[in-house]
Amino acid sequence: MYTIFLKFLILALCIAQFSCKETEKRIDISHEFPFTSEHWTVENADGTEAEITIKEFKGKPGIALKASQIAYLKSGDFKNFEMEFYCNGAYPGLGFRIQDKKNYEYLYLRVPSSTKKDALQYIPIYKGSLPWQLYNYPQYEGKATFPFQTVGAFPTRIADELIDGKLNQKLLDQFTEQAISLSSEAEVIRGEESSGYIFDPHDSTALLFDKVNERIEFSDFRIWVHIKLEVVEDEMSVYVEDMETPSFIVTNLKRNTASGGISLISDFGEVYFRKVQIAELEEAKDTGTKVSSVALSKNYLTQWQLSEMFNKDTINFVAQLDSVLVNGKFKSIEADDDALVNISRFYDDMTKTVVLRHTLESDADRQVRLNFDYADHLAIFLNSEVLFDKGMDFQPPSTKGMEGRVFVDDEEVSLNLKKGQNTLCFMLSADNRQKFNWGVIAKLESLKGITSR
Repeated sequence: MYTIFLKFLILALCIAQFSCKETEKRIDISHEFPFTSEHWTVENADGTEAEITIKEFKGKPGIALKASQIAYLKSGDFKNFEMEFYCNGAYPGLGFRIQDKKNYEYLYLRVPSSTKKDALQYIPIYKGSLPWQLYNYPQYEGKATFPFQTVGAFPTRIADELIDGKLNQKLLDQFTEQAISLSSEAEVIRGEESSGYIFDPHDSTALLFDKVNERIEFSDFRIWVHIKLEVVEDEMSVYVEDMETPSFIVTNLKRNTASGGISLISDFGEVYFRKVQIAELEEAKDTGTKVSSVALSKNYLTQWQLSEMFNKDTINFVAQLDSVLVNGKFKSIEADDDALVNISRFYDDMTKTVVLRHTLESDADRQVRLNFDYADHLAIFLNSEVLFDKGMDFQPPSTKGMEGRVFVDDEEVSLNLKKGQNTLCFMLSADNRQKFNWGVIAKLESLKGITSR
């Protein structure tokens, strides 16, 4: 569990900007929804109902959700709305425009990543998958500063002892001297440079540390955080502490704009929520057309033929591809507006594999570079020849993006196109380890002399 603190810790092209909308005022005053059975129901990961648990934390009462529990608001069907609440914990989340329990929009906070560019995460949830690797900065992750409480400080020389692994007894004694209680099971997980955190599995708590003013400070991130969310059409603004200036804006929410329900989510550890207030907003007025600051390059491969799902034969997958191409059923699909193909939009079984087929017609024999990235395992074929066969690594080398995130320039292969028609195939397997990511993005270096379809 503790490794998630770092692992969960697209493109700059096509950042959509709305200069064409005017948000109307509220059509309803804010309503507070107390945490009672009249307003909320709590479910465990297996769908069974759980009791509503109210606990006091840092002197204020709130609903306590254990890892993987979700609190659903019983009433209300919200499309455009403003929502304010307070939360506390490592990864508190919010589901909105819920169509059903496996299809909704999702925002969650990476509180331990305060001040970093991935402190806020937006993800469209299709069929229950949580593809955080596919939807990343700068469009779908944002920077935010969360309040921390400093609990102790040490001279910088202690940094040499803060190495990955269990705390030594000397450090445990030093923490005890500063009235910081840690068990013998506490471990150090280093981050960038002098930063990181100490995780104590005894009570599932963590202390962040970083170099500040020539000393190493240790902070408790379990502080009540004030959040406001404004959702109007396909735009979302997130406010953290400062209710006047948004910390993060998503201008192209990926799912449709249908109204839906609200949920409070605890994916990766216990979190608390309190004082949830919601007000409906008017629809936006269109005063022009949607403008994209940078148009998506035509070099991206956006038109694909998608096979049915199948179980991959990891030994004879080349022969299996030939069989799928001859006997399999394919349907035409289109990548989303930033060229990402999220297979969870179409299929829901994360134990399976699909083939994506694309035709490249060249007016001569030529070589062209293909840039791409993927999750979770990808084999690339050109005219049945294997060009690439690798799996995603959650702790990739420095040359492979950050934390395994999907960026189109992370990988490349050369395509030796023959004159005439060429068949490019991606055999893409889902992330069966984490049940989160199943997607790909690709573009050609040049379309000179090439017809892509």
